Amino acid sequence: MSLLPQHKFRYVAGLFVLAAGAYIGLRFVGANSNERITVHKQASLPYADAVEVAPGSEYFYTWGVTASPRMKEIAKNSVENRYGDTYEQTFSVLAQLTKDLAEVGLTLRDVVNVRAYIVADPEPDFDGWNRAFKQFFGTTTNPHKPARTTVGISRLFHSDYRVEVEFVAVFPDGRGPHTAGTRQHERYTRLSRTETSERWKSYGRPIWPMSTGKATVADTSMFFSSSVRPASLMPNPPPGFFMYGNISQQSASLFKQMGSQLKEAGLGFEDVFFIRACVYPGKDSISKSFAAFNQEYSKFFNNDRNPNQPTRTVMSTPGFNYRNQSISIEYYAAYPEDSDREFATARASIGSTPAVVDSKPIAPAGVSVSADAKMVFLAGSIPSVEGDMKAQASSALEALKARVELAGGTLDDLVHVRAYIAEGDLKTLDKRIAEWEALYRETFSGENAPAITTLPVVSIVGNGIIELEGAAAILP
Repeated sequence: MSLLPQHKFRYVAGLFVLAAGAYIGLRFVGANSNERITVHKQASLPYADAVEVAPGSEYFYTWGVTASPRMKEIAKNSVENRYGDTYEQTFSVLAQLTKDLAEVGLTLRDVVNVRAYIVADPEPDFDGWNRAFKQFFGTTTNPHKPARTTVGISRLFHSDYRVEVEFVAVFPDGRGPHTAGTRQHERYTRLSRTETSERWKSYGRPIWPMSTGKATVADTSMFFSSSVRPASLMPNPPPGFFMYGNISQQSASLFKQMGSQLKEAGLGFEDVFFIRACVYPGKDSISKSFAAFNQEYSKFFNNDRNPNQPTRTVMSTPGFNYRNQSISIEYYAAYPEDSDREFATARASIGSTPAVVDSKPIAPAGVSVSADAKMVFLAGSIPSVEGDMKAQASSALEALKARVELAGGTLDDLVHVRAYIAEGDLKTLDKRIAEWEALYRETFSGENAPAITTLPVVSIVGNGIIELEGAAAILP
């Protein structure tokens, strides 16, 4: 009988520790479902088509979580990948998120939306991601399934990272840091945190530039932005001429636009609770690009003037680097308690954002959503047909429409649409984007137009060329 080599023993032992921790977390899930959410799911899918959230709910938005440092110890003898493969990293990330939820009084049954970014190496291991995901959701212990979107990206901050995951969860009544007398409320009170808004409670280490989670209070009206891209350094440039400056100049442009949008919406940087940044691989190294973005970020957040530390997800995608743009962001903000924002229906549009190809206004710069609205999180929808972008985008949009109808809504109720477009041949990317934006214009117009994010990515599940993800707000 041969003994396991020492490094193999450590690897197996490490996975056992992770599995045991995850099992304990899953047992913590309990037998009761969250009465504030309604799930529309199919037995054949590991995720839900749509998840409804009752008006006035309390949310928990996590940051983008990557592999635990523990995985580095487990796989330190692997030269090829020190943090484990996609499956192992996914298991680690979901186990960590389970613990993060437990810290604020939540469980996996309270998760309503999951976004996963899988690094291509050379292709994203969607199977490994899915295999680990199904050990946490849709199980005997936890039959709950959240809405989910999965896309393939270029890389993450560390070259060994393969997975980044972010959660949106909802607090059941009587649980969490906002309910006086609960263990979570008492623990948060002991943290003695400085908050810039009365609409949330922050988690994470005070020395970090971002929070690991923001727990919003009940009856909070929200602002969801469209994707913000750098403005041209040259007004009215000639066709095909793109000049946006270096990563620092582009980051400064993003925050300048962000400030103008927030002001128009009756908000400020102190009200922002989530930022998603996509840095594109270009002339500079990813590490240098991230550092330049963080330097601009620190001028607006986590400083003496504004100590606010939003939750944040940062990744690298193909993006619009072919147009010499190196970064884009989108963000969420919460209206203060004394806000006099009025909503004609469930939402109100703010400003405008330009199309990618022709730079003409295409969508609101952002959408304000009333706390009186029922939110609906829709899973990423991929086309069921082959063909060109027009055919595939139309098919994906029909799938998204069917999902919002499950919750009693229509496409007019969408407040945000994200279009992930497979990069493919760069010569055809502008054409693909133009065809998607033409369909957007044809489908949405006027006050009913949702905020929009269009982002080229490495690949889409199912080998299609577009995936559409959405969120809707429906008045009772």
